[in-house]
Amino acid sequence: MIRIKLTLMLCLLLSGFSQAEEKPVSIVFIVADDLGIRDLDSYGSDFHQTPHLDQLAADGIRFNRAYASASVCSPTRASILTGKYPHRVQLTDALPWDRLYQNPKMVPPDHLKELPSSLPTFAQALRSEGYATALIGKWHLGNEHEFYNQGKHRDYGFDEAFDVNGKDKGVERLTAESIAFIKKHQQKPFMLTLMHHTPHVPLNCPPAYKARFEKLKPGTVHNNPTYAGMVSHLDDSIGKLLATLESLGLEENTVVIFTSDNGGLRKITNNKPYRGGKGQLYEGGILVPLIVRWPNRIKPGVISEAPVLSSDFFPTFLELASLDAQPKVHQDGMSLLPAFKGKPLPDRPLFWHFPHRSMPSSAVMKDDWKLIHFIEPDTYELYNLRRDPYEKQNLFHSENQRGASLMALLKTHLNETRAQIMHSNPAWEKSAPKGSSRDFGVFYSASGNGKPRQPVSSAYPSWFEHRK
Repeated sequence: MIRIKLTLMLCLLLSGFSQAEEKPVSIVFIVADDLGIRDLDSYGSDFHQTPHLDQLAADGIRFNRAYASASVCSPTRASILTGKYPHRVQLTDALPWDRLYQNPKMVPPDHLKELPSSLPTFAQALRSEGYATALIGKWHLGNEHEFYNQGKHRDYGFDEAFDVNGKDKGVERLTAESIAFIKKHQQKPFMLTLMHHTPHVPLNCPPAYKARFEKLKPGTVHNNPTYAGMVSHLDDSIGKLLATLESLGLEENTVVIFTSDNGGLRKITNNKPYRGGKGQLYEGGILVPLIVRWPNRIKPGVISEAPVLSSDFFPTFLELASLDAQPKVHQDGMSLLPAFKGKPLPDRPLFWHFPHRSMPSSAVMKDDWKLIHFIEPDTYELYNLRRDPYEKQNLFHSENQRGASLMALLKTHLNETRAQIMHSNPAWEKSAPKGSSRDFGVFYSASGNGKPRQPVSSAYPSWFEHRK
């Protein structure tokens, strides 16, 4: 009898351990706004101080070839939510307006001004399986007022949504709301999506953070005390979140992911030695930090050279939650869990399409090669990123066969995804300058004093044709 009781007790104990091991993981997903590839100490800054993010990288995996799906914010955010290329969604520029020149030779497409709520999102998938979901911070996918104030966030799969108003970046408030969400839902699996507004312009941080850097010797990479203060403020925010997870005993069963929506803006930060910046398809515009910590699952201090993309987060979240993949939904993403475990990822080409603004362009990267098509002048550049990661030597004219192959691959992809294209401007005056650019359509005015941003309407030029 004693032996039977001992056996039953052992079975119960083992069952308890098994259930503990099978407890669904929670996910904290943090996205910075315009944070460049060199802006963290662990990614090569010689002026910024980011001890919490550096420790996160030391405790987990740091990706050196993580790419944003676009070189500006809204398209990348659409790709993260849907697991699709922005051009497949037809949301390819920042929302909600069109930025048009006075006399352009080529007219950009009329991209979507709101992410359709009919598109499945990772938040919907996780919420349907019992996850508590929240988006704290920047949405920037249209309909902001309805999203935050009229419950439309639930249409996209988020139980809760919150953002700040005014010129303040709201780092402290967004952090406090995120911590409150974690504490509220600590007894069940949760998916916290924290979208910071920093270090996007305008440059603004608490005086104490700026003061940290005003007396320091400027670095050769970075030297702006205000920008450095913004990055430091962001880093301290993440430190508070990590401390909260630890204090609640949630650290080991929570995956923390940190990244950025696009490359750094060259006017305010430095992406060198990478070429270009925000709004461009050179590496400086699309290469972003990506750090993932998953205690006891990801070995500390791992560095990955696998090329990954923003659309990969959707299937990654599904696999983290032990849910089946949905390849017909997240068509352009793949799970990153093999890389978390030190295994190689399948080879695949990556694509970008940005038919807007001053440098409209498309690109494809396959193996070590990257081809950029500059749409308005209709020119091409070809780089071998293994030998030339900083894109200094254009090999398009010397590598004719490879260039032609990548051109065909890019054209086929854009056709297959029904990507919107630019069209000739019937009113273009060849002898006149292109002129300056401004916003057209319905967009939001700057907010202040905690008041909601107000919609502003600006009529389109007569030559602008709305194309779907």
